[in-house]
Amino acid sequence: MGLAQKDPKNLKPRALIIPSIILFTAAAAAFCYWYFSAITPNLPQPPLKDLATSHGIKLGSHALSNRLKDRPYTDITASQYSFITIDGEAQWISLRPSPARYNYTGVDKLMAFAQKNHMPIQIHHLVWGEEKFLPAWLKNGRYSQGQLLNILHDGITNVVGRYKGKVAEWTVVNEAFTRSRHIYGLHDWWGEHTGGSTSYIDDSFIWAHQADPNAKLLLNDFDDETENSVSNAAYAYIKAAKARGVPIDGIGMQMHINAANPPSKAAVIKNMQRFGALGVPTYVTEFDVNVNLVKGSNTYKNQLESQITYTIVRACVESKSCVSFDEFGISDRESLIKWLGHIDSHSFLFDSRYRPKPSFYAFREAWLQP
Repeated sequence: MGLAQKDPKNLKPRALIIPSIILFTAAAAAFCYWYFSAITPNLPQPPLKDLATSHGIKLGSHALSNRLKDRPYTDITASQYSFITIDGEAQWISLRPSPARYNYTGVDKLMAFAQKNHMPIQIHHLVWGEEKFLPAWLKNGRYSQGQLLNILHDGITNVVGRYKGKVAEWTVVNEAFTRSRHIYGLHDWWGEHTGGSTSYIDDSFIWAHQADPNAKLLLNDFDDETENSVSNAAYAYIKAAKARGVPIDGIGMQMHINAANPPSKAAVIKNMQRFGALGVPTYVTEFDVNVNLVKGSNTYKNQLESQITYTIVRACVESKSCVSFDEFGISDRESLIKWLGHIDSHSFLFDSRYRPKPSFYAFREAWLQP
C-alpha cells in the first residue's frame, strides 16, 4: 500500500509552529537577560547614609538572604545604608521548625554579610502574633498559658543569646496594639493565648534584656505614626511599663504609608516628640509607600511617592526625637506591596532594575536640608 499524500493546507499552520516557538524563546531569553543583568547605578556622593548621619540618624534597609547573590542589591545596600534589618528569616516559622530545634541558616547568612561590610543589625521580631508566621506545632499544640510563656521565654533567650553583642536593636513585640484592636481584622495570637493582657509584653522585654543587656529593645507597630487609638495605647503602655522598670528603649513606627491618605509632617512630628518626652526615641522601622489606591498616571504616582518620602524624612529629622530610619526594601522587585498581591508598586527608591527613581532624589534632598 502506498503512502497517503499530505494535504498542503494542513502543513501551513504546523510550519509556523517551530519558528513561533523559536521567536518566543528568543524574546523570553532577551527579556530575562535584560531584567536580570541589571548593573549597579552610578549614584551621587556623598552616600545617603552619610547624609542621614549628619542629622544623628542611622539609615537602614530591610535585607533578604535570597538577594545576596544579586550584585546591584548588595552594592547599594553596603554603600548607601549604615545598617541592615533582618525580618523574614527571623520569624518563628523559619527560625523554630520544631519545639526543640532552631534553624539559624537564613539569619546567619545576613549576619555574615553585615559583618563583612561593618554594618550594625536590627532584627524583627522576637514576638509577633501573626498566625501565618507561627509554626504549626505551636498553633496546634494545645499548650496551656503557662507552657506558652515557657516556650516564649525559651525562644527569646535562645535567639537573643545566640546573637548577644552582635545585634544593635531588636523589635521585641510587634503589632500588639493594632492587633488587640483587630485593625483590618487582625488578631494578636500571643496576646489572646497568654491571658489577653499586656503582661506577656512586659515579660518579653525583660527576657530579651536578660539575654543581652546592651541591645536596644523596641516596641513596634503600624498606624502609630500620628496620635490615634493605636499610638495612644502604646503611649499609655510605655509610660506605665517604664514606671514598672520594663526595659523599653524605643518606639518603632513601621510607616507603611497609604499614599491615598498620608499623614501630615506636623502630625508625625508631634507624635514622635511626645514619645521622646517619655524617654523613648522613635525608630522608623519599615518605611514604604503604597500607591495602589491612588488613581492617575505613572508620572503622578512617582511625584506623590516622592512627596511622601520627602515629608516623612523631614518629620524624622525635624522632630529631634527620631534616631533611626529603615526602608523596608531597596527596589520595587522585592516590595511588600507586591507580596500582598497588589499590582502597582512604587514602594522604594529604586525600580525593579535598580535604577534610581524620582523618590531617590526626593529622599536625598530631604537629608540634604538642614
